[in-house]
Amino acid sequence: MPVMIATLFLLGAALLVPAAAHAYVDPGTGSLAVQGIIAAILGAGLTLKLTWRKIRRRLTGKPYRDEGSDADR
Repeated sequence: MPVMIATLFLLGAALLVPAAAHAYVDPGTGSLAVQGIIAAILGAGLTLKLTWRKIRRRLTGKPYRDEGSDADR
């Protein structure tokens, strides 16, 4: 486990070191980056929405009650 953490740390540090990139970045590339960021945020939000009841139940310790069922009405 410590080897994996050290590897991830070194990989992250290597990605943060600036290097000379002799490339042209057009507006389409920036648009793709923005689209990826938006997709990641929306994906995380959807995942949180779908699992929120389970997360809340674990934090509060209350049993799960299905709010959509007609059995208790």
